[in-house]
Amino acid sequence: MSLPRPISDALIELLKPIASELGERLGASAINERFAEIGPSGSSALNQQVKKDPRWIKAQVRYLQRQQAREQELIAIASIDDERVQEESANRIKAEELRDRRAISRLCRELMREFQAEAIRVKLSQIQVIWDRDNWFSNLSRQETEQILQQQQHRLLLLVAPAKISADCPDSFRHNLNIELPAKLRAFLNQHYPQHGDLCPVQFYGDYFKKPISDLDVERLQTVLSPVPTAILYSDISDYEVNFHVGFWGVINQSVSLVAMRAWNWEEVYHQLEAEGQDEKLNLRIIRQIIVTIHKLLAAFLADLYYLNIDFNHEPQLFNLEGEFAQEWFSPDWALPYIETLKEIQQQQRIAYQGEMRRLAVREAKAKAERKYLEEAELKRKEEAEAKSRREKELAYKLKNQKWRCAYTLPGHSSFVNSLAISPDGKILVSGSWDKTIKVWELETGELIGTLTGHSDRVNSVAISWDGRMLVSGSSDETIKFWNLHIGDLLCTFPGHSMEVNSVAISPNGQIIASCGGSENTIKIWNLRTGQLLRTLRGHSDNVNAVVFSPDGQLLASGSSDATSKVWDVESGRLLRTLSGLNVGVNSVAIGPDGQILASVSNDYTIKLRNLHTGSLLRILNSNSGRGKGVPSLGMNEALHILQNYVSRGDSVAISQDGLTLASGCDDNTVKIWNLQTGELLSTLKGHLGTVYSVAIAPLGNILVSGSADETIKIWRCD
Repeated sequence: MSLPRPISDALIELLKPIASELGERLGASAINERFAEIGPSGSSALNQQVKKDPRWIKAQVRYLQRQQAREQELIAIASIDDERVQEESANRIKAEELRDRRAISRLCRELMREFQAEAIRVKLSQIQVIWDRDNWFSNLSRQETEQILQQQQHRLLLLVAPAKISADCPDSFRHNLNIELPAKLRAFLNQHYPQHGDLCPVQFYGDYFKKPISDLDVERLQTVLSPVPTAILYSDISDYEVNFHVGFWGVINQSVSLVAMRAWNWEEVYHQLEAEGQDEKLNLRIIRQIIVTIHKLLAAFLADLYYLNIDFNHEPQLFNLEGEFAQEWFSPDWALPYIETLKEIQQQQRIAYQGEMRRLAVREAKAKAERKYLEEAELKRKEEAEAKSRREKELAYKLKNQKWRCAYTLPGHSSFVNSLAISPDGKILVSGSWDKTIKVWELETGELIGTLTGHSDRVNSVAISWDGRMLVSGSSDETIKFWNLHIGDLLCTFPGHSMEVNSVAISPNGQIIASCGGSENTIKIWNLRTGQLLRTLRGHSDNVNAVVFSPDGQLLASGSSDATSKVWDVESGRLLRTLSGLNVGVNSVAIGPDGQILASVSNDYTIKLRNLHTGSLLRILNSNSGRGKGVPSLGMNEALHILQNYVSRGDSVAISQDGLTLASGCDDNTVKIWNLQTGELLSTLKGHLGTVYSVAIAPLGNILVSGSADETIKIWRCD
């Protein structure tokens, strides 16, 4: 037997509007007001924290990857002819999807409980003050309240208060309803929303309130239980109608939503049942059952609504409970408005979730591409490092096993050979001597091409322009001379410095030269084509012994007997920095081809390498075999060294263009060849009968030239 149709229709009309209102108002209440503009996504404040948590992001990425794998598997399954295999595989994939979704739901609740912990701790510390401040709390159990706050599980708390029943109501209501309502609601929730279940746990209290409550009491309770999402059902029954009330708050929001259903005229239903011929006792029982069923429906709806708001993956239990409300007296249509409302919210949630998953997929695709790029870059870096290591080992082995021999000994000078220069194409060798001459040689054969005369005192320095056409020489006769290297003509002579010109250097672009020397302790910058003096650089306090341009021609470095090196801006002539701490005079300087390293040679027989731009000392490389002097241009990136104590005192070093080897001339009459990367002494070349004052290495690195106090030049070849 079912209820008369008019009664069922009236109940449906009563329940329908409240479903929409609860969906709108309690959905908003479930979220923090600060995030209310998020709207239908239902993302609570805590849920926003969850979404930012690395554990949540990692779980979502794993889920996305597994979901994509399942989609690919479904495509593959579709091509299988066996329907049974298709069905079994599809069911297995569906079960895996469900397990993954439920795992994410559990993680969501675990994280939310974790984020709630601090707010709960604060409430527990305040509970005594709250209890003492308001006498109303004496109606509640403080122990139960603390137990509620101390629960280690994120869940919805659902409380039902005793119905407020008028004295004019039938005894059947006053004697039975407050017994039936909590008992049947507890049984219903334990079956479908168990507190310790995995899907949508609800903690139910049917006897938390000892007497009926009002809206004000709900607001009072929220001051204590605000960190715990809570729904409260309470009602009042007069002699002819029932008023159903819902109080609700989510997490970390400061207001309570209070919703009241339109009053239900139970007396009218009683008379309708009476007209159907039912007896009074049964009629009142049916009305009590209707009241209980409405409470069940509201409880189920509130639980599903809450979990939908915090979890995109929640599947409302109410969808499966139509039969629960289709018992002997009731129509399943009662639940339809609530089911439809939940379906609308679920659809909104799914749209929002799909949007999030699409954004996550894009981010993950970008991250995957970036990871792949970084992995490939790291692999490439490792491969390059390994290849570099192999090359260095091969080169070290090759260098260690190089055999140098003296191919030619070139007589011709009648005094010390103290300066050498090789043309950029490696064909021409130029030597300067204390015999006041400059000689030009064919490097490959050692044949003398010509002798340039004109200086009246010893030649201290020679330099060849980048195009190999111009030669510049500096002499103790206080002059600088410009020569056409191809035909040997003297182009011009102009006074350089008082007393002597110690060093000359040509800029990389071949436009200017720098010279130093004399008693005025200056550096002079000249126009190479016109011989015009452009500027004079002052700053050293003793004789300036050496100058060198940086590879880009923008900087000039100098070394002086005042125990400093200085770095200058060529364009303006401004002094950029002074590098001191050398203790003794600086005899020569050089800048590496990368423009980063400044090398200086001092009277303490050391070669110091510094950062050209900061002046910081980079490294010291020691040798146990003697002392040295003079610096070439260095091409190292990492092997930044000071060469110290290598056999006796010489006047020159040179570096190969590949930056691997350094040659030094020494006053023990030898030339020493070093591995610049390791500092290892590779070879000692013997044959000179006097101090080796100058060395130079040909561009290909297979020819080395040395000039000595024994008045000879030796050309060494590497086999």
